[in-house]
Amino acid sequence: MSDLRNNSILGALLASVLGVMGVGVLAEGVIHPNYPETPGYLPEVSLETGGGPASPAGPPDFGRLFADEAQLTALVERGERVHAQCVSCHTFDAGGANGQGPNLHDVFGRPAASHAGYEYSEAMQGHGGNWDYLALNDFLRSPAATVRGTKMAFAGLRDDEERVAMIAYLRSISPNSVSLPAPLPEPAAEASEGVAPPEGEAAPAEANTPTAPG
Repeated sequence: MSDLRNNSILGALLASVLGVMGVGVLAEGVIHPNYPETPGYLPEVSLETGGGPASPAGPPDFGRLFADEAQLTALVERGERVHAQCVSCHTFDAGGANGQGPNLHDVFGRPAASHAGYEYSEAMQGHGGNWDYLALNDFLRSPAATVRGTKMAFAGLRDDEERVAMIAYLRSISPNSVSLPAPLPEPAAEASEGVAPPEGEAAPAEANTPTAPG
């Protein structure tokens, strides 16, 4: 009797296990995950890689910028604000004392390394030339690169507008007169030769250019 009872229990357990397995197989057949080999949407990410630092632009057009009196006044006012970065090392008033750097009241137009009473580095003494528009522009952009070995630790004014404004301010407080350079020539317009007209349109006829009288 006990054997029959045990067999009944085992049979019931086996039937339960088989039932659970059957339900799993049936469920997998009805709800089957179907993942494509490639996703339906793959966002494209474009990485822009810079080709290194941009090539330096040409020198500022001082002849055009400083010729406009209203614009020059605005530049001088801005330069006076910019010069606040320099007052820890330089003085700017007439007859002012030298600090870590020389007094800059009359720097515009004077020879390099020429301010009395200041001990310049050998590099600056050998630099030569006068502090005109282009010389100041190069030096203020990067003192260490322009005069290698200079004692000036300032990194430079990399912003073109601030640098031009600073030069305008230095010019305004310097009695030395340096002639304004001629405006730079306007860039030539790009030629359009060799461009085919749109399909179905005839190329425009060349205009007859009258010749100057002999």
